[in-house]
Amino acid sequence: MEAPQAPGARNWSELHVDVLCLIFTKLDAIEVLMGAGLVCHSWLDTAKLSELWRSVDMSNPKVLEKMSGNVLCAMAKVAVDRSCGQLEAFVGMWFVTNDLLKYIGDRSPSLKVLRLFSCYISNVGVAWAIKEFPLLEDLELSLCLNVSAP
Repeated sequence: MEAPQAPGARNWSELHVDVLCLIFTKLDAIEVLMGAGLVCHSWLDTAKLSELWRSVDMSNPKVLEKMSGNVLCAMAKVAVDRSCGQLEAFVGMWFVTNDLLKYIGDRSPSLKVLRLFSCYISNVGVAWAIKEFPLLEDLELSLCLNVSAP
């Protein structure tokens, strides 16, 4: 049996999907995956909508420093899968590897923007990504030490 609500209290699980989508777009991917998507069933259903995952930004250092690379890679894969092939932009930091880049490439033919900072990728991974993303318009690689110009 549900606990009675205080008079005038708002039932946040009844927010309209459009309102939830607007709120979720103000959060980064990790916040949606670990917070907003876990509030209740209606919020989880909204957090799974593919249109929310066209742009995935996983570069918030305050959040990243508290998590392991394996957890972040798993979360990135969930975000990519939720995009249902419609991912257009991905931003990641140190946890991105050649394997994750391949995972993104295999599932994201619409990728236009790829920004990676301090990642463990190689020239081979970058060359593969460039071939795999035919719509890529914006590629930024900063402080990726294993990537070098020929």
